[in-house]
Amino acid sequence: MSSKDNKNIIGPSIMNSIHERLKIGSWKLNVETGVYTIDNVTCDILQIPHTTVLQRGKKMPFKRTEDTVLKVETGLKKTIEQGVPFDHELEFVTEKGNTIWLHVLGNSQFKDGKCTEILGVIQDISDKKSAQEAILHQNRLFDLAGQKAKLAHWYWDFQNNHFLGSKFLCEVLGIPEGAKFNLETLLKDIPSDNLAYVKEQIETNINNKTFESFYHRIICADGSERIAEVIGDIYTDSNGNITHIIGISQDVSNYKNIQAELIKKNELLAFAEQKAQIGHWQWNTITDQVFWSDHLYHIFEKEPNSNLQFSSYFNSVHPEDQPIVKLHIEDSIKKKSFDSITHRIVLEDNSIKWIQLLAEIVFNETGEVQMMMGTCQDITKSKLAQNELLNKNKLLDYAEEITKMGNWQWDLSTNNVKWSANLYRIYEHEENAPITFQTYFDYIHEEDKPKVTEKVEILLKDKSFERLVHRIVLKDGTIKTVELLGTVIVDEFGRAIEMLGTLQDISEQRAEEMKFKALLETAPNATLILDKDNIIQMINLQAERLFGYTTQELVGESIDLLIPSRYDEKRAPLRDSFYANPEIKTYNFSEDLYMYDKQKSEIPVEVTLGPLQLEGGFLLSVVVRDITAEKDYQTKILKAKEELEVLTQELTEQNQQLADFTQITSHNLRAPVSNLNSLLEIFNMTDDEEERRELFKKFESVIGNLTLTLNTLIESLTTKSDTSKEQNLVSFSEVLSKTEEIFAAEILQTKAEIKSDFSQVDSMICHKIYMESIFQNLIGNALKYRSEERNPQIEVTSEMKNGEVILKFKDNGLGIDLKRHGHKIFGLNKVFHNHPEAKGIGLFMTKTQIVAMGGTISVSSKVNEGTTFSIQFI
Repeated sequence: MSSKDNKNIIGPSIMNSIHERLKIGSWKLNVETGVYTIDNVTCDILQIPHTTVLQRGKKMPFKRTEDTVLKVETGLKKTIEQGVPFDHELEFVTEKGNTIWLHVLGNSQFKDGKCTEILGVIQDISDKKSAQEAILHQNRLFDLAGQKAKLAHWYWDFQNNHFLGSKFLCEVLGIPEGAKFNLETLLKDIPSDNLAYVKEQIETNINNKTFESFYHRIICADGSERIAEVIGDIYTDSNGNITHIIGISQDVSNYKNIQAELIKKNELLAFAEQKAQIGHWQWNTITDQVFWSDHLYHIFEKEPNSNLQFSSYFNSVHPEDQPIVKLHIEDSIKKKSFDSITHRIVLEDNSIKWIQLLAEIVFNETGEVQMMMGTCQDITKSKLAQNELLNKNKLLDYAEEITKMGNWQWDLSTNNVKWSANLYRIYEHEENAPITFQTYFDYIHEEDKPKVTEKVEILLKDKSFERLVHRIVLKDGTIKTVELLGTVIVDEFGRAIEMLGTLQDISEQRAEEMKFKALLETAPNATLILDKDNIIQMINLQAERLFGYTTQELVGESIDLLIPSRYDEKRAPLRDSFYANPEIKTYNFSEDLYMYDKQKSEIPVEVTLGPLQLEGGFLLSVVVRDITAEKDYQTKILKAKEELEVLTQELTEQNQQLADFTQITSHNLRAPVSNLNSLLEIFNMTDDEEERRELFKKFESVIGNLTLTLNTLIESLTTKSDTSKEQNLVSFSEVLSKTEEIFAAEILQTKAEIKSDFSQVDSMICHKIYMESIFQNLIGNALKYRSEERNPQIEVTSEMKNGEVILKFKDNGLGIDLKRHGHKIFGLNKVFHNHPEAKGIGLFMTKTQIVAMGGTISVSSKVNEGTTFSIQFI
């Protein structure tokens, strides 16, 4: 039998301490296996190691007399078979040869009518036996003294004032046997500090003529000190005068020592009860007399030593708990054993306490309840703490569930692992199933297992735990990313014995982090992430390329490293303004802004600041755009614009000669110039470097096409009016491509989609300027009169039918009400929509140009569905 399970059979630690002092141990016998379970106190009493295993019928690590063996086996048999309580005083001899006497008590525990185990207590009564033996010895001595005149007794001849003593007393006093001696001789071995008290007691007895026994100390020949009890009787004559006194002196040292020890233990018990908030009680169920210890009165806040009955206790029980307590007592009497019960009591001031009740039931020979005894412990504080702990555990479980976090403990000696409820949920593992380190390790992603193994080996070696992020694979194949935090517990030798910590599911956070990093890396411009102190926390690849620094060189440095100091004075108020109202904003310094690269060369830039919101505040996103190429392009654009204005002025003056060409020139130049301005506006609005490069290509294309158109118009003014000399082979697809370039800005702004099909016929001999003007007018109108409810869709197709070339321009725009406007649709200065840019010239010019080239034009349209223009060339 082992003492490892003693927590199952002994009380709280405080009671255990009391039992140790009183030498009271606990034991349990498993009837089926014959194995005893004993606590450490029992082991100490038997003087055997705490790890000793005892089994019924096996050799014991101590000796037992035949009488003891017989009492044990006979008593256990009655207890097992008949349920008779085991109650015997037994003699043992320890392995060290010490004889000890034990008072052993036990009660049987029945299940389904069969005794399954015996629970009991064991008390060392060796001192009590010694005291009894001492008394027996004294009685034997007294009998022997009476028989042989060796009793330490004396006779005081009061009238002659001399003493006679027994043989034994004379030997003690060192005088001849039968010699007379006086009172001083009798008292000579009493210590001086006790002598006055003894004389006072003798004088009192003489005055009262009644002998009251008293105690005094005596110094023996060997120098030891003993305690003697003096018992006597006073005899008087017929006149009441004392004639003689007879007395006996008895050595009661052992008894007095036991008495003193008992008083001391009672004081310790009272102190322990006070500290442990425990009181003990006895209830005589026959007389209904109740005894309470002093501290039990204190717990129930009743007047000490007041008259008590069972009702005194029961009436204090909380009304809601009274039925439970009553039923528990009745059941305990029926099964002849009392289990612990916890309930509430109500004090006189209506305050409530929690009580834990323990008891033993004593039956008489007929099986009737004779007495109940036990303890009551005030567990109010622990109960409140327990409730508070339960509430905190609930809050912890809720917090863990909200934060997707769980806690764990790993016992390195047993390899057992404990998980919190939410940790089971994170792993989608069966809750409360046994967990070991291997359970956790099996969930780790195969690619991450080497990293985790290395980290575990390092922490076991260095006794320190670093943050560990890795992936786990659930049973259904789901992959999660978790963050592991922990601490290592070491013993007094510095050996790691336990680890504990938290594990958090950061899958969503990790995904967002990866998205952010990916987004940062794909950003077209250099981006730096700063903290509130302007320290760089992160940069992207574009920043490395722009400034020439590596990530390791810039992260952790101040942004001041990249900004010339001449901007410091202007930066401060702009920075304060941003933190006061953090929003995305592009900042300028009323002058060109430059930043340093690694070589300290200055780069013209445009800077945009934006906040990155965090729980505790925000980080600062700094987007830096290199505008070196833009500055070059702006110079070219301004120069081209100036040249364009000069050419336009010259062309306007020359076109005064031909009214028709004036209208053509005015209409055709308005769209590309407007488009050029739109492109410039888009250019200034966009931050995308790649988009800006594309816009510059369109600038060059538009400017080139416009220049070519102007030069062609200027050249056409100097020629004859014979259009046949100006006609040549014109490609529809090339004209459409040129038109798309002219309207590039508007196409981007409106998200227009232009489709074409020139598979049947892609070219014809015609006037190129006219054909370009036709494409520009019809496509321009489709973009201008688009529906706000949908993106523009334009289809341009060609076909050959009966030797005629047919061009069709179809859109999904606002459409034209032909019933109202069909008769004037190609008239000069006729408009059909309230559009601010409608002039009524485009369709007039288009029809004039088509007719000049020998063609016809027709229109079909539905309001809010779209319009189709059909052109036929013979």
